[in-house]
Amino acid sequence: MKFKHIFWTLSMATVITVSSCTIEPELTDVFSEKVAWNSEANVELSLNKFYPLIGQTYYSAHVNQDAYADLLKKNTPNDEVNLLILGSSSITPGANALDNWAWSYLWIRHCNEFLDGLHTKGTGLPSEFYQRAEGEVLFFRAYVYFELAKRYGASVILYDGLSDDIGKSVSTPEQVWDFIAADLDKAAAQLPATVPATKRGKVTKGAALGLKARAMLYAKRWKASSDAVVALQALNLYDLYPDYAKLFNQRRSEGTDNKESVLEFGFLTPNFTYSFDYFFGPPLDGGYAQISPTDNLVREYQMADGSNFSWSNPTHAANPYEGREPRFYASILYNGAPWKGRTMETFEGSKDGYAVGGGTTSTGYYMRKLFDEKLTDLGRGELTFYFMRYAEVLLIQAEALAEQGQLVLGVEALNKVRRRAGFTTDLAATNKNHLLDLIRHERMVELAFEGHRYWDLRRWGLATTLLNGTHVEGVKITKAAEGKFNYQLVDADNGRTRVYPEKYNRFPIPIAEIQRNPNIQQFDEWK
Repeated sequence: MKFKHIFWTLSMATVITVSSCTIEPELTDVFSEKVAWNSEANVELSLNKFYPLIGQTYYSAHVNQDAYADLLKKNTPNDEVNLLILGSSSITPGANALDNWAWSYLWIRHCNEFLDGLHTKGTGLPSEFYQRAEGEVLFFRAYVYFELAKRYGASVILYDGLSDDIGKSVSTPEQVWDFIAADLDKAAAQLPATVPATKRGKVTKGAALGLKARAMLYAKRWKASSDAVVALQALNLYDLYPDYAKLFNQRRSEGTDNKESVLEFGFLTPNFTYSFDYFFGPPLDGGYAQISPTDNLVREYQMADGSNFSWSNPTHAANPYEGREPRFYASILYNGAPWKGRTMETFEGSKDGYAVGGGTTSTGYYMRKLFDEKLTDLGRGELTFYFMRYAEVLLIQAEALAEQGQLVLGVEALNKVRRRAGFTTDLAATNKNHLLDLIRHERMVELAFEGHRYWDLRRWGLATTLLNGTHVEGVKITKAAEGKFNYQLVDADNGRTRVYPEKYNRFPIPIAEIQRNPNIQQFDEWK
Protein backbone atom coordinates (compact mmCIF):
# COMPACT_ATOMS: atom_id res chain seq x y z
CA MET A 1 0.00 0.00 0.00
CA LYS A 2 1.38 3.43 -0.91
CA PHE A 3 0.36 6.92 0.17
CA LYS A 4 -0.02 9.44 -2.62
CA HIS A 5 0.01 13.07 -1.52
CA ILE A 6 -1.67 15.19 -4.15
CA PHE A 7 -0.86 18.88 -4.60
CA TRP A 8 -4.03 20.09 -2.86
CA THR A 9 -2.87 18.47 0.35
CA LEU A 10 0.23 20.63 0.26
CA SER A 11 -1.93 23.66 -0.45
CA MET A 12 -4.21 22.90 2.47
CA ALA A 13 -1.20 22.88 4.75
CA THR A 14 -0.73 26.57 4.04
CA VAL A 15 -4.37 27.31 4.75
CA ILE A 16 -5.03 25.48 7.97
CA THR A 17 -2.63 27.65 9.90
CA VAL A 18 0.34 25.38 9.39
CA SER A 19 2.01 27.74 6.95
CA SER A 20 4.05 29.46 9.62
CA CYS A 21 5.38 26.22 11.02
CA THR A 22 8.72 24.81 10.04
CA ILE A 23 7.85 21.64 8.20
CA GLU A 24 10.19 20.05 5.74
CA PRO A 25 8.57 16.91 4.36
CA GLU A 26 10.53 14.59 2.16
CA LEU A 27 9.67 15.64 -1.38
CA THR A 28 8.48 12.86 -3.66
CA ASP A 29 5.43 12.20 -5.79
CA VAL A 30 4.77 8.83 -4.15
CA PHE A 31 5.40 8.15 -0.48
CA SER A 32 6.23 4.64 0.61
CA GLU A 33 4.79 3.58 3.94
CA LYS A 34 8.18 4.03 5.54
CA VAL A 35 8.52 7.60 4.30
CA ALA A 36 4.91 8.48 5.15
CA TRP A 37 5.41 7.71 8.83
CA ASN A 38 9.07 8.56 9.40
CA SER A 39 8.61 12.21 10.42
CA GLU A 40 6.13 14.55 12.07
CA ALA A 41 6.15 16.73 8.96
CA ASN A 42 4.98 13.93 6.67
CA VAL A 43 2.29 12.81 9.10
CA GLU A 44 1.13 16.42 9.48
CA LEU A 45 0.56 16.57 5.74
CA SER A 46 -1.59 13.45 5.96
CA LEU A 47 -3.58 15.00 8.81
CA ASN A 48 -4.27 18.15 6.84
CA LYS A 49 -6.30 16.27 4.23
CA PHE A 50 -9.07 15.79 6.80
CA TYR A 51 -9.64 19.48 7.51
CA PRO A 52 -11.77 20.28 4.45
CA LEU A 53 -14.43 18.21 6.24
CA ILE A 54 -15.16 21.10 8.57
CA GLY A 55 -15.64 24.08 6.28
CA GLN A 56 -13.88 24.16 2.92
CA THR A 57 -16.99 25.49 1.14
CA TYR A 58 -17.71 28.18 3.75
CA TYR A 59 -21.48 28.16 4.55
CA SER A 60 -22.82 27.08 1.14
CA ALA A 61 -23.95 23.63 2.27
CA HIS A 62 -25.41 25.07 5.46
CA VAL A 63 -27.66 27.65 3.83
CA ASN A 64 -28.81 25.04 1.32
CA GLN A 65 -29.79 22.77 4.22
CA ASP A 66 -31.65 25.64 5.90
CA ALA A 67 -33.62 26.03 2.65
CA TYR A 68 -35.12 22.59 3.27
CA ALA A 69 -36.61 24.08 6.43
CA ASP A 70 -38.46 27.37 6.94
CA LEU A 71 -35.59 29.86 7.22
CA LEU A 72 -34.60 30.31 3.59
CA LYS A 73 -36.29 30.06 0.21
CA LYS A 74 -34.56 29.13 -3.03
CA ASN A 75 -35.53 31.86 -5.49
CA THR A 76 -35.54 29.71 -8.64
CA PRO A 77 -38.81 27.76 -8.75
CA ASN A 78 -37.30 24.61 -10.30
CA ASP A 79 -34.34 24.43 -7.94
CA GLU A 80 -33.93 20.86 -6.64
CA VAL A 81 -34.63 22.01 -3.08
CA ASN A 82 -37.98 23.50 -4.11
CA LEU A 83 -38.84 20.40 -6.12
CA LEU A 84 -38.33 18.20 -3.07
CA ILE A 85 -39.98 20.29 -0.38
CA LEU A 86 -43.01 20.96 -2.58
CA GLY A 87 -43.47 17.33 -3.56
CA SER A 88 -42.43 17.44 -7.23
CA SER A 89 -39.66 15.03 -6.33
CA SER A 90 -39.23 12.80 -3.31
CA ILE A 91 -36.61 11.05 -1.25
CA THR A 92 -36.20 7.40 -2.26
CA PRO A 93 -33.53 4.73 -1.73
CA GLY A 94 -32.29 5.57 -5.21
CA ALA A 95 -32.37 9.37 -5.01
CA ASN A 96 -31.78 11.57 -1.99
CA ALA A 97 -30.23 15.02 -2.24
CA LEU A 98 -29.39 14.91 1.47
CA ASP A 99 -27.82 11.45 1.37
CA ASN A 100 -24.22 11.19 2.56
CA TRP A 101 -23.79 7.40 2.85
CA ALA A 102 -21.09 6.84 0.21
CA TRP A 103 -19.31 10.09 1.11
CA SER A 104 -19.24 9.13 4.77
CA TYR A 105 -17.86 5.64 4.29
CA LEU A 106 -15.14 6.95 1.99
CA TRP A 107 -14.00 9.31 4.76
CA ILE A 108 -14.39 6.63 7.43
CA ARG A 109 -12.11 4.45 5.30
CA HIS A 110 -9.59 7.31 5.12
CA CYS A 111 -9.73 7.72 8.91
CA ASN A 112 -9.24 4.02 9.52
CA GLU A 113 -6.37 3.84 7.04
CA PHE A 114 -4.63 6.66 8.87
CA LEU A 115 -5.23 5.10 12.29
CA ASP A 116 -3.98 1.71 11.09
CA GLY A 117 -0.83 3.26 9.68
CA LEU A 118 -0.26 5.27 12.84
CA HIS A 119 -0.71 2.24 15.08
CA THR A 120 1.47 -0.10 13.02
CA LYS A 121 4.13 2.17 11.54
CA GLY A 122 4.05 5.39 13.55
CA THR A 123 5.23 3.99 16.85
CA GLY A 124 8.55 5.76 16.48
CA LEU A 125 6.94 9.19 16.49
CA PRO A 126 7.21 11.33 19.64
CA SER A 127 4.51 10.33 22.12
CA GLU A 128 2.85 13.74 22.38
CA PHE A 129 2.65 14.09 18.62
CA TYR A 130 1.37 10.51 18.25
CA GLN A 131 -1.40 11.16 20.78
CA ARG A 132 -2.45 14.40 19.09
CA ALA A 133 -2.49 12.87 15.62
CA GLU A 134 -4.63 9.98 16.80
CA GLY A 135 -6.97 12.39 18.60
CA GLU A 136 -7.45 14.54 15.50
CA VAL A 137 -8.47 11.61 13.32
CA LEU A 138 -10.73 10.14 16.00
CA PHE A 139 -12.47 13.52 16.07
CA PHE A 140 -12.99 13.45 12.31
CA ARG A 141 -14.21 9.85 12.36
CA ALA A 142 -16.70 10.72 15.09
CA TYR A 143 -17.86 13.75 13.11
CA VAL A 144 -18.48 11.71 9.97
CA TYR A 145 -20.37 9.08 11.96
CA PHE A 146 -22.42 11.84 13.58
CA GLU A 147 -23.38 13.19 10.16
CA LEU A 148 -24.47 9.67 9.22
CA ALA A 149 -26.32 9.14 12.49
CA LYS A 150 -28.44 12.26 12.23
CA ARG A 151 -29.60 11.26 8.75
CA TYR A 152 -30.19 7.55 9.25
CA GLY A 153 -31.53 7.41 12.80
CA ALA A 154 -28.13 6.23 14.03
CA SER A 155 -28.83 2.87 12.32
CA VAL A 156 -25.61 2.59 10.35
CA ILE A 157 -22.63 0.26 9.88
CA LEU A 158 -19.73 0.65 12.29
CA TYR A 159 -16.16 0.09 11.15
CA ASP A 160 -13.61 0.36 13.94
CA GLY A 161 -10.72 -0.57 11.67
CA LEU A 162 -9.84 -1.55 8.14
CA SER A 163 -12.35 -3.92 6.62
CA ASP A 164 -11.94 -6.31 3.71
CA ASP A 165 -15.15 -4.94 2.18
CA ILE A 166 -17.21 -7.87 3.40
CA GLY A 167 -20.55 -6.33 4.32
CA LYS A 168 -21.39 -5.87 7.95
CA SER A 169 -24.85 -5.57 9.44
CA VAL A 170 -26.32 -2.31 10.69
CA SER A 171 -25.57 -1.51 14.32
CA THR A 172 -28.20 -0.37 16.81
CA PRO A 173 -28.59 3.33 17.60
CA GLU A 174 -27.22 2.70 21.10
CA GLN A 175 -24.10 1.09 19.67
CA VAL A 176 -23.61 3.92 17.20
CA TRP A 177 -23.96 6.67 19.80
CA ASP A 178 -21.64 4.74 22.13
CA PHE A 179 -19.07 4.53 19.34
CA ILE A 180 -19.24 8.26 18.63
CA ALA A 181 -19.00 9.11 22.32
CA ALA A 182 -16.00 6.82 22.79
CA ASP A 183 -14.11 8.33 19.86
CA LEU A 184 -14.74 11.84 21.16
CA ASP A 185 -13.83 10.93 24.75
CA LYS A 186 -10.50 9.56 23.58
CA ALA A 187 -9.96 12.53 21.28
CA ALA A 188 -10.66 14.98 24.11
CA ALA A 189 -8.24 13.13 26.38
CA GLN A 190 -5.41 13.30 23.82
CA LEU A 191 -5.88 16.65 22.12
CA PRO A 192 -4.26 19.82 23.48
CA ALA A 193 -6.44 22.47 25.10
CA THR A 194 -4.82 25.17 22.98
CA VAL A 195 -2.63 25.41 19.90
CA PRO A 196 -0.14 28.11 18.85
CA ALA A 197 -1.45 31.00 16.81
CA THR A 198 0.35 29.56 13.80
CA LYS A 199 -1.84 26.46 14.06
CA ARG A 200 -5.14 28.23 14.59
CA GLY A 201 -7.93 26.05 13.27
CA LYS A 202 -6.43 22.73 14.41
CA VAL A 203 -8.73 20.46 16.40
CA THR A 204 -8.46 20.88 20.17
CA LYS A 205 -9.83 19.35 23.36
CA GLY A 206 -12.62 21.96 23.39
CA ALA A 207 -13.66 21.03 19.84
CA ALA A 208 -13.97 17.36 20.81
CA LEU A 209 -16.02 18.22 23.90
CA GLY A 210 -18.22 20.59 21.89
CA LEU A 211 -18.91 17.99 19.23
CA LYS A 212 -19.70 15.44 21.92
CA ALA A 213 -22.19 17.86 23.47
CA ARG A 214 -23.84 18.33 20.07
CA ALA A 215 -23.90 14.62 19.26
CA MET A 216 -25.30 13.61 22.63
CA LEU A 217 -28.09 16.18 22.23
CA TYR A 218 -29.16 14.36 19.06
CA ALA A 219 -28.82 11.05 20.92
CA LYS A 220 -31.12 12.42 23.66
CA ARG A 221 -28.43 11.61 26.21
CA TRP A 222 -29.07 14.80 28.09
CA LYS A 223 -26.65 14.36 30.97
CA ALA A 224 -23.81 13.26 28.70
CA SER A 225 -24.43 16.39 26.64
CA SER A 226 -24.50 18.79 29.58
CA ASP A 227 -21.49 17.07 31.18
CA ALA A 228 -19.49 17.64 27.99
CA VAL A 229 -20.39 21.33 28.14
CA VAL A 230 -19.27 21.53 31.77
CA ALA A 231 -15.93 19.94 30.81
CA LEU A 232 -15.54 22.44 27.96
CA GLN A 233 -16.32 25.35 30.27
CA ALA A 234 -13.82 24.07 32.83
CA LEU A 235 -11.06 24.82 30.30
CA ASN A 236 -11.76 28.55 30.86
CA LEU A 237 -10.99 29.30 27.24
CA TYR A 238 -14.34 30.23 25.71
CA ASP A 239 -16.73 33.15 25.94
CA LEU A 240 -19.19 35.04 23.75
CA TYR A 241 -17.73 37.59 21.36
CA PRO A 242 -19.08 41.02 22.37
CA ASP A 243 -20.52 42.00 18.99
CA TYR A 244 -22.70 39.54 17.01
CA ALA A 245 -22.34 41.45 13.72
CA LYS A 246 -18.56 41.74 13.95
CA LEU A 247 -18.30 38.06 14.89
CA PHE A 248 -19.27 37.15 11.32
CA ASN A 249 -16.93 39.64 9.68
CA GLN A 250 -13.59 38.27 10.80
CA ARG A 251 -10.69 37.18 8.64
CA ARG A 252 -7.95 34.77 9.61
CA SER A 253 -5.38 37.25 8.33
CA GLU A 254 -6.47 39.81 10.94
CA GLY A 255 -5.60 37.54 13.85
CA THR A 256 -8.49 38.79 15.99
CA ASP A 257 -8.75 37.22 19.44
CA ASN A 258 -12.10 35.43 19.39
CA LYS A 259 -13.00 33.26 22.37
CA GLU A 260 -16.36 32.34 20.85
CA SER A 261 -14.71 30.20 18.19
CA VAL A 262 -14.52 26.60 19.40
CA LEU A 263 -13.44 25.35 15.97
CA GLU A 264 -13.12 27.34 12.77
CA PHE A 265 -11.89 27.12 9.19
CA GLY A 266 -9.91 30.05 7.82
CA PHE A 267 -9.49 31.39 4.30
CA LEU A 268 -6.71 33.53 2.88
CA THR A 269 -6.77 35.63 -0.26
CA PRO A 270 -5.69 35.37 -3.02
CA ASN A 271 -4.98 31.64 -3.13
CA PHE A 272 -7.68 30.16 -0.93
CA THR A 273 -11.06 31.89 -1.06
CA TYR A 274 -14.75 31.11 -1.65
CA SER A 275 -17.57 32.36 -3.91
CA PHE A 276 -20.45 32.39 -1.42
CA ASP A 277 -21.34 36.07 -2.00
CA TYR A 278 -21.30 35.51 -5.76
CA PHE A 279 -23.98 32.83 -5.65
CA PHE A 280 -26.19 34.23 -2.90
CA GLY A 281 -25.66 38.02 -2.97
CA PRO A 282 -28.11 40.63 -4.35
CA PRO A 283 -28.12 41.43 -8.09
CA LEU A 284 -26.71 44.94 -7.65
CA ASP A 285 -23.72 43.40 -5.88
CA GLY A 286 -23.18 41.19 -8.92
CA GLY A 287 -24.65 38.18 -7.15
CA TYR A 288 -26.97 35.47 -8.43
CA ALA A 289 -29.43 35.81 -5.54
CA GLN A 290 -30.04 32.08 -5.32
CA ILE A 291 -31.57 32.19 -1.85
CA SER A 292 -33.53 34.55 0.39
CA PRO A 293 -34.65 34.59 4.05
CA THR A 294 -38.33 33.94 4.64
CA ASP A 295 -40.62 36.18 6.62
CA ASN A 296 -41.14 33.15 8.86
CA LEU A 297 -37.62 33.83 10.10
CA VAL A 298 -37.67 37.63 9.87
CA ARG A 299 -40.72 38.02 12.10
CA GLU A 300 -39.04 35.89 14.77
CA TYR A 301 -36.50 38.65 15.37
CA GLN A 302 -37.98 40.43 18.35
CA MET A 303 -38.25 44.12 19.10
CA ALA A 304 -35.30 45.64 20.94
CA ASP A 305 -37.24 45.58 24.22
CA GLY A 306 -37.77 41.81 23.95
CA SER A 307 -41.39 41.94 22.88
CA ASN A 308 -42.53 39.94 19.87
CA PHE A 309 -42.93 41.51 16.45
CA SER A 310 -46.35 41.11 14.83
CA TRP A 311 -47.75 42.18 11.49
CA SER A 312 -51.09 42.48 13.32
CA ASN A 313 -49.65 45.34 15.38
CA PRO A 314 -50.38 48.54 13.37
CA THR A 315 -47.27 50.27 14.69
CA HIS A 316 -45.08 47.34 13.73
CA ALA A 317 -46.74 46.90 10.35
CA ALA A 318 -46.30 50.57 9.43
CA ASN A 319 -42.53 50.46 9.99
CA PRO A 320 -41.67 46.78 10.20
CA TYR A 321 -37.90 47.18 10.21
CA GLU A 322 -37.57 49.79 12.94
CA GLY A 323 -36.78 49.06 16.56
CA ARG A 324 -35.78 45.42 16.10
CA GLU A 325 -33.11 43.55 18.06
CA PRO A 326 -29.48 43.93 16.88
CA ARG A 327 -29.25 40.43 15.39
CA PHE A 328 -31.93 41.38 12.88
CA TYR A 329 -29.78 44.18 11.48
CA ALA A 330 -26.72 41.92 11.50
CA SER A 331 -28.50 39.09 9.67
CA ILE A 332 -31.05 40.53 7.22
CA LEU A 333 -30.88 42.88 4.24
CA TYR A 334 -34.33 44.49 4.11
CA ASN A 335 -35.91 47.35 2.20
CA GLY A 336 -34.14 50.47 3.47
CA ALA A 337 -31.09 48.70 4.92
CA PRO A 338 -27.73 50.46 4.44
CA TRP A 339 -25.44 48.23 2.39
CA LYS A 340 -22.22 48.84 0.47
CA GLY A 341 -22.76 52.59 0.29
CA ARG A 342 -26.35 52.37 -0.92
CA THR A 343 -29.81 51.87 0.49
CA MET A 344 -31.26 48.47 -0.26
CA GLU A 345 -34.41 48.62 -2.38
CA THR A 346 -36.32 45.35 -2.30
CA PHE A 347 -39.67 46.78 -3.40
CA GLU A 348 -41.27 45.47 -6.55
CA GLY A 349 -39.73 46.93 -9.70
CA SER A 350 -36.32 47.79 -8.24
CA LYS A 351 -33.17 45.97 -9.37
CA ASP A 352 -32.87 44.16 -6.05
CA GLY A 353 -36.62 44.00 -5.69
CA TYR A 354 -39.22 41.34 -5.17
CA ALA A 355 -40.07 39.11 -8.13
CA VAL A 356 -41.00 35.50 -8.79
CA GLY A 357 -38.90 33.40 -11.15
CA GLY A 358 -35.32 33.63 -9.91
CA GLY A 359 -32.43 36.04 -10.15
CA THR A 360 -33.72 38.25 -7.35
CA THR A 361 -35.49 37.91 -4.01
CA SER A 362 -38.82 36.09 -3.91
CA THR A 363 -39.35 36.99 -0.24
CA GLY A 364 -38.43 40.67 -0.04
CA TYR A 365 -35.19 39.93 1.84
CA TYR A 366 -31.57 38.92 1.39
CA MET A 367 -29.10 37.54 3.89
CA ARG A 368 -26.65 39.96 5.44
CA LYS A 369 -25.02 37.63 7.93
CA LEU A 370 -22.19 35.64 6.25
CA PHE A 371 -21.77 38.26 3.49
CA ASP A 372 -18.69 40.49 3.36
CA GLU A 373 -19.71 44.12 2.96
CA LYS A 374 -16.16 45.09 2.01
CA LEU A 375 -15.92 42.53 -0.76
CA THR A 376 -15.70 43.81 -4.35
CA ASP A 377 -14.64 40.62 -6.11
CA LEU A 378 -17.41 38.24 -5.06
CA GLY A 379 -15.32 35.21 -5.96
CA ARG A 380 -12.66 36.00 -3.37
CA GLY A 381 -14.37 35.79 0.01
CA GLU A 382 -12.18 35.12 3.04
CA LEU A 383 -14.36 35.45 6.14
CA THR A 384 -13.99 32.81 8.84
CA PHE A 385 -16.26 29.78 8.92
CA TYR A 386 -17.28 28.56 12.39
CA PHE A 387 -17.69 24.83 12.72
CA MET A 388 -18.76 25.44 16.30
CA ARG A 389 -19.03 28.54 18.41
CA TYR A 390 -19.66 29.05 22.10
CA ALA A 391 -23.18 30.44 21.59
CA GLU A 392 -24.21 27.04 20.21
CA VAL A 393 -22.54 25.36 23.19
CA LEU A 394 -24.64 27.48 25.57
CA LEU A 395 -27.84 26.65 23.68
CA ILE A 396 -26.94 22.96 23.81
CA GLN A 397 -26.42 23.33 27.55
CA ALA A 398 -29.75 25.11 27.98
CA GLU A 399 -31.63 22.39 26.11
CA ALA A 400 -29.87 19.47 27.82
CA LEU A 401 -30.51 20.98 31.25
CA ALA A 402 -34.14 21.74 30.39
CA GLU A 403 -34.66 18.11 29.40
CA GLN A 404 -33.27 17.11 32.80
CA GLY A 405 -35.69 19.45 34.57
CA GLN A 406 -32.96 21.88 35.66
CA LEU A 407 -34.87 24.98 34.62
CA VAL A 408 -32.93 27.62 36.56
CA LEU A 409 -29.57 26.59 35.13
CA GLY A 410 -31.06 26.05 31.69
CA VAL A 411 -32.63 29.48 31.45
CA GLU A 412 -29.41 31.09 32.70
CA ALA A 413 -27.46 29.51 29.81
CA LEU A 414 -30.13 30.79 27.43
CA ASN A 415 -30.03 34.31 28.88
CA LYS A 416 -26.27 34.52 28.39
CA VAL A 417 -26.85 34.27 24.65
CA ARG A 418 -29.65 36.83 24.76
CA ARG A 419 -27.65 39.32 26.79
CA ARG A 420 -24.96 39.34 24.12
CA ALA A 421 -27.74 39.95 21.60
CA GLY A 422 -28.55 43.20 23.43
CA PHE A 423 -31.54 42.25 25.57
CA THR A 424 -31.52 43.79 29.05
CA THR A 425 -34.42 41.84 30.53
CA ASP A 426 -33.82 38.17 31.26
CA LEU A 427 -36.33 35.52 30.33
CA ALA A 428 -37.98 33.25 32.89
CA ALA A 429 -39.49 29.83 32.25
CA THR A 430 -42.61 28.56 34.00
CA ASN A 431 -42.03 24.90 33.12
CA LYS A 432 -39.95 22.56 31.00
CA ASN A 433 -42.04 22.91 27.84
CA HIS A 434 -42.01 26.69 28.11
CA LEU A 435 -38.22 26.72 28.40
CA LEU A 436 -37.88 24.35 25.43
CA ASP A 437 -40.06 26.68 23.34
CA LEU A 438 -37.82 29.62 24.28
CA ILE A 439 -34.71 27.64 23.35
CA ARG A 440 -36.18 26.60 20.01
CA HIS A 441 -36.91 30.22 19.18
CA GLU A 442 -33.41 31.24 20.17
CA ARG A 443 -31.75 28.53 18.08
CA MET A 444 -33.83 29.62 15.07
CA VAL A 445 -32.57 33.21 15.35
CA GLU A 446 -29.09 32.92 16.84
CA LEU A 447 -27.99 30.06 14.56
CA ALA A 448 -29.81 31.22 11.41
CA PHE A 449 -28.08 30.22 8.14
CA GLU A 450 -25.61 27.97 9.99
CA GLY A 451 -27.27 24.73 8.92
CA HIS A 452 -29.04 23.65 12.12
CA ARG A 453 -32.74 24.33 11.54
CA TYR A 454 -33.73 21.39 9.31
CA TRP A 455 -31.99 18.88 11.56
CA ASP A 456 -33.36 20.55 14.70
CA LEU A 457 -36.95 20.21 13.45
CA ARG A 458 -36.36 16.53 12.65
CA ARG A 459 -34.87 15.67 16.04
CA TRP A 460 -37.59 17.62 17.88
CA GLY A 461 -40.27 15.71 15.99
CA LEU A 462 -41.63 18.97 14.58
CA ALA A 463 -40.74 18.58 10.89
CA THR A 464 -43.94 16.65 10.13
CA THR A 465 -45.89 19.64 11.47
CA LEU A 466 -43.89 22.70 10.44
CA LEU A 467 -42.64 21.36 7.08
CA ASN A 468 -45.71 19.42 5.99
CA GLY A 469 -48.94 20.89 4.65
CA THR A 470 -47.53 24.39 5.18
CA HIS A 471 -46.18 27.36 3.24
CA VAL A 472 -43.42 29.88 3.89
CA GLU A 473 -44.11 33.56 3.48
CA GLY A 474 -42.38 36.58 2.07
CA VAL A 475 -43.23 40.27 1.84
CA LYS A 476 -44.17 41.95 -1.41
CA ILE A 477 -43.31 45.61 -1.04
CA THR A 478 -44.73 48.28 -3.32
CA LYS A 479 -43.65 51.90 -3.38
CA ALA A 480 -46.46 54.37 -2.76
CA ALA A 481 -46.64 58.14 -2.92
CA GLU A 482 -44.23 60.37 -1.01
CA GLY A 483 -41.70 57.60 -0.54
CA LYS A 484 -43.96 55.43 1.59
CA PHE A 485 -44.26 51.68 1.20
CA ASN A 486 -47.00 49.12 1.35
CA TYR A 487 -46.20 45.68 2.76
CA GLN A 488 -48.16 42.61 1.73
CA LEU A 489 -47.51 39.14 3.13
CA VAL A 490 -47.36 36.65 0.27
CA ASP A 491 -47.07 32.90 -0.10
CA ALA A 492 -43.44 32.41 -1.15
CA ASP A 493 -44.28 28.85 -2.20
CA ASN A 494 -46.67 30.27 -4.83
CA GLY A 495 -49.70 28.28 -3.77
CA ARG A 496 -47.85 24.99 -3.46
CA THR A 497 -47.99 22.97 -0.24
CA ARG A 498 -44.90 21.59 1.47
CA VAL A 499 -44.49 17.84 1.82
CA TYR A 500 -42.67 16.09 4.64
CA PRO A 501 -43.88 12.54 5.40
CA GLU A 502 -42.96 11.00 8.73
CA LYS A 503 -40.58 8.51 7.14
CA TYR A 504 -38.28 11.41 6.16
CA ASN A 505 -37.23 11.47 9.83
CA ARG A 506 -34.94 8.56 8.94
CA PHE A 507 -33.56 8.48 5.44
CA PRO A 508 -33.54 5.19 3.52
CA ILE A 509 -30.37 3.18 3.14
CA PRO A 510 -29.20 3.83 -0.44
CA ILE A 511 -30.20 1.12 -2.90
CA ALA A 512 -26.55 0.70 -3.95
CA GLU A 513 -25.67 -0.36 -0.41
CA ILE A 514 -28.63 -2.75 -0.21
CA GLN A 515 -27.54 -4.39 -3.47
CA ARG A 516 -23.88 -4.56 -2.44
CA ASN A 517 -24.29 -5.78 1.11
CA PRO A 518 -26.28 -9.00 1.71
CA ASN A 519 -26.20 -8.49 5.48
CA ILE A 520 -28.45 -5.44 5.70
CA GLN A 521 -32.09 -4.82 4.94
CA GLN A 522 -33.96 -1.65 4.15
CA PHE A 523 -35.71 0.11 7.04
CA ASP A 524 -39.31 -1.07 7.41
CA GLU A 525 -40.82 2.33 6.61
CA TRP A 526 -39.00 2.35 3.26
CA LYS A 527 -39.80 -1.18 2.11
